[in-house]
Amino acid sequence: MDQSKVTEILSNVLTQLELNEDQIKIEVVDEDNINILLTPSTDAAGIFVGHHGEGLASLRMIFSLMIYQRFSVWPKLHINVNDYQERREDSLKELAQDAADRAVSLQKEIILPNLSSFERRIIHLFLEEYKGVRTESRGEAPYRQMVIIPTAE
Repeated sequence: MDQSKVTEILSNVLTQLELNEDQIKIEVVDEDNINILLTPSTDAAGIFVGHHGEGLASLRMIFSLMIYQRFSVWPKLHINVNDYQERREDSLKELAQDAADRAVSLQKEIILPNLSSFERRIIHLFLEEYKGVRTESRGEAPYRQMVIIPTAE
């Protein structure tokens, strides 16, 4: 995969979405990982992120398909708009901590609906080390849910 060509393709699409070159940073880490940092105006950031990150997921899918069609490589794309991912990850960890505390104190399963697979993964990894609970995902997409289950520890 030609890193400069990947950068050029992604930059061309992003500039068509009315981003300036100084608002776009693309880092091709290796053939499997690409980081894209976008810094649009605060008003435009919401459009890129979308409702609960749906805009980011859509961009990720479109860019992945473009790269796959051109280079036959399916990379992991990390797209971040004005540090949304970091803030979302922090709020998910806080949500997970609260739900785990409730599960332990009530000795009852706590269900967290409407999370993307990426968000469920963050919670799974965060609660791996939390004593007294285990996590699992249940159901079929798009109704898959994160369940926090108290254990007998």
